[in-house]
Amino acid sequence: MLTFFEAIVIGIIQGTAEWLPISSEGMTALVLIKFFGKPLSEAIPISIWLHLGTLLAAVVYFREELKIIIKRLPEYFSETVPARLLKKKANFKKKENEEDRLISFLIISTLLTGIIGLPIMLFATEKADISGEAATAAVGIFLILTGLLQRISASTKNMKKLPDTGDALIVGLAQGFSALPGISRSGITTGIFLFRNFDSEKALKFSFLMSIPAVFGAEIGLQIMDMITVDIPSLLAVVFSFVFGLLTIDLFLKIARKVNFSSFCIILGSLTFLSLVL
Repeated sequence: MLTFFEAIVIGIIQGTAEWLPISSEGMTALVLIKFFGKPLSEAIPISIWLHLGTLLAAVVYFREELKIIIKRLPEYFSETVPARLLKKKANFKKKENEEDRLISFLIISTLLTGIIGLPIMLFATEKADISGEAATAAVGIFLILTGLLQRISASTKNMKKLPDTGDALIVGLAQGFSALPGISRSGITTGIFLFRNFDSEKALKFSFLMSIPAVFGAEIGLQIMDMITVDIPSLLAVVFSFVFGLLTIDLFLKIARKVNFSSFCIILGSLTFLSLVL
């Protein structure tokens, strides 16, 4: 299915593009189709398979946060809704509430992503004329307007700390639509987080965290539907995706910490537009 050279090239592209406001799936699919002569029906499953590498990179990078979440899961699922309400009234520690809110956010957003994303993925593999350029352009405009509004209002003092149910519904739906080639998952989810008053570092962090269960589910679906052949070249592609993903996720988060919030939005939106002409 892949040569060693093809595996290395698309692995590097996936690892580098995953965290940027460009569609890594669209980029790898484009290279596979235009340069390596793969049909769209083959290119999309390969592109999804490559996300396994960046998934592992995100797991390694956020391993401490994930340890806390996983440790909390048994108690989270054993509690009833009334028990949680009583816990809030009893003023339990803030850390415990934060864990529950983050788990709820990940569950809701992942379910919505699957409901929207699976049919789109199946549809996209059968249609060669699917294009996400218009949606990508809209994301770019959305990001730039968010940055300009932030500069005008200068309302960066009351930034949100944790996503709520409303955030989960909106970004979960948006992440589902990123199954279309050309629509950036990180771009659209980060943009929504920014618009909903999260600072740039938290917007990126939550965007990357919510990609973990979503991509994990997509990889399981890929295997169940037998859409990918796992061999040495395909595993090599995942290795390169993982290595470059781990290197670039750290760099991107460091940039987010140093760049002004409104400037970050404008730069992100400009990069999104730039991706349309590359």
